[in-house]
Amino acid sequence: MNRYDYIIVGAGTAGCVIASRLSEDPKLRVLLIEAGQRDTHWSIRIPSAIGRNYKSGPFNWGFWSTPQKHLNDRVIVQARGRVLGGSSSVNGMVYLRAHALDFERWVEEGAAGWSYADVLPYFRHMERFTGGASEYRGDSGPVTVRKGVPSHPVNQAFLRAGEQAGYGLTDDVNGFRRDGFGSWDMNIDQGVRASSAYSYLRHVQRDNLTVLTEAFATRILFDGDRAVAVECRHGGQVHRIEAEREIVLSAGSIKSPHLLMLSGIGPADHLRGHGIGVQVDAPDVGQNLQDHVYLFLQYESKQAICLNPHAHGWRMAVAGARWFANRTGPAASNNIEVGAFYRSRADVTHPDAQLHFRPILLDPDTWAPSRSHGYNFSLGPKRLTSRGTLSLASADPEASPVIDPNHLATEQDRADFRLQFRQTREIGMQKAFDPFRGREVGPGATAQTDAEIDAYVRAYGHSSWHNTSSCRMGSDARAVVSPDLKVRGVRGLRVADTSVMPSMISANTNCTAFMLGEKAADHIRGGPMLAPMNLPFWRG
Repeated sequence: MNRYDYIIVGAGTAGCVIASRLSEDPKLRVLLIEAGQRDTHWSIRIPSAIGRNYKSGPFNWGFWSTPQKHLNDRVIVQARGRVLGGSSSVNGMVYLRAHALDFERWVEEGAAGWSYADVLPYFRHMERFTGGASEYRGDSGPVTVRKGVPSHPVNQAFLRAGEQAGYGLTDDVNGFRRDGFGSWDMNIDQGVRASSAYSYLRHVQRDNLTVLTEAFATRILFDGDRAVAVECRHGGQVHRIEAEREIVLSAGSIKSPHLLMLSGIGPADHLRGHGIGVQVDAPDVGQNLQDHVYLFLQYESKQAICLNPHAHGWRMAVAGARWFANRTGPAASNNIEVGAFYRSRADVTHPDAQLHFRPILLDPDTWAPSRSHGYNFSLGPKRLTSRGTLSLASADPEASPVIDPNHLATEQDRADFRLQFRQTREIGMQKAFDPFRGREVGPGATAQTDAEIDAYVRAYGHSSWHNTSSCRMGSDARAVVSPDLKVRGVRGLRVADTSVMPSMISANTNCTAFMLGEKAADHIRGGPMLAPMNLPFWRG
């Protein structure tokens, strides 16, 4: 077939959701296009194998940034999944909703209909929480979510240290109270990564849904102001596939603006400079790019109890064999069982600092597990003020776009990093860690001044691969998409992925991308939308 009702370009987190939900109507013909392969490889399915596909490989686009001025002119990997499930098939499986006040800010920024009350029912609708249903949690959706089990002694020390440092605990980080130290949630189903493809496509056998992998979309084709077809390369040939109703770009915060520009929607002078005809002069396409930056603070452990031996030699082989046998053991977890959200300053309305904690010591350059025992804090500000850009390198669809996240360009961002680094170090020095704390690994306890901390951040700060906002949703004339996700200036075309976020959320992005796909599907179908839920949330 070369004609469908709906074509979804990109089988990433939101794309798989949208394709699955639209195809629930047997009268609709739905095509899902993915540039990458199927998601059956063991390195995708095994949760502990998260490091295998971070930087490169067949399941990753392998994008890199431009040299980053405030990170020692280093080029920074911009990992994006190129596989069924997209980045949900290669990420860390940390399942954290955005904070309620992030959505309230979205409404203030012009995203009407995206308040916390509006999105909460979609979070519940998509979730199969093994802890059971509540007002805030769902237990009958497609995405299996389990709560971390802080049974490891060093994880328990982390939670006690948070209390000793004056921070509270939370029983459910995705429920009423976000603030505090507690168990992290993870989208893992009985020891298997619960990616978007796994959750929404694995059990779907519908004649009206076609999933086309290894199909590289090159541009959207128009008849006047209406998007009518997708041009893609598949099997060594160029194909024109027509959409009778709509085309939905769900290619992510890098590829969605890239495809819009290749199709003539973007800053007019920039497009003309690459010989591309202008369909819509949309100056904000590729602008407003946002990302989180993270950094490790690590300690060697005085006790030989950490996870490092399981990442080497015969113990790694045993862990792998146990996973293949019954999906249990160290390989069945992402091993990020605990973490924290807290407010770094008294004047912030909701947590602007986040900690991931793991009982493992990593090489700060390669992220490979050390042979020594140890543990690490992954830290970083959640509401950075720097803004980057994404632009065309050429009109060749195969050429990677120019990605400039502009990391830590503002003094506010650099000051927040210094402050949160010192706060993390203070947590690491609490009495609870006394039985375990050995040498501080990078930058070392002697590094105390602003200049010394800044130097460490410049040398070792990295992208969290939480790219957002490059096709900003809003109600103003410069917004790329409207609150119902329609691309301004054309008909029959929407964008539905993290690129439409008006601004960066204060958490990992993948959980909210699942929600975005669910809500987008209802917008595309023309409603009805799920009824808002006006529930309270912790304000501290």
